[in-house]
Amino acid sequence: MKQTLLLPLFLLLCLTIAYSQTSFSNRLSIKKPGDPDKVDVQVFPNPASDYISVSNGDAVSKIMVFNLVGRQMKAFDAADGDKFFVGDLPRGMYLVQLLGNKEQILTTQRVNKR
Repeated sequence: MKQTLLLPLFLLLCLTIAYSQTSFSNRLSIKKPGDPDKVDVQVFPNPASDYISVSNGDAVSKIMVFNLVGRQMKAFDAADGDKFFVGDLPRGMYLVQLLGNKEQILTTQRVNKR
């Protein structure tokens, strides 16, 4: 009798947990596949030593580099195919914010500097 009651409760609990995790992660998603307003851009290489570059750079107008305290360390006007010098920054972790043509934030990515 106990086993008969516990099995459906266990299955219900598992399904509830699986659904809540799936729906929660979907709500956190900023970029949805096929969304024309969002642009997929990446900062590379990561970790960087002297230069960083941006994939799909034609959608990016400005690149700003912040330390983890939030202080702006560098700012660049972006052009497609350019490399951006970060060799004078101390080693550590930085946040690279990519701004679009209308000064909207496209993405912020974490980059390690060697």
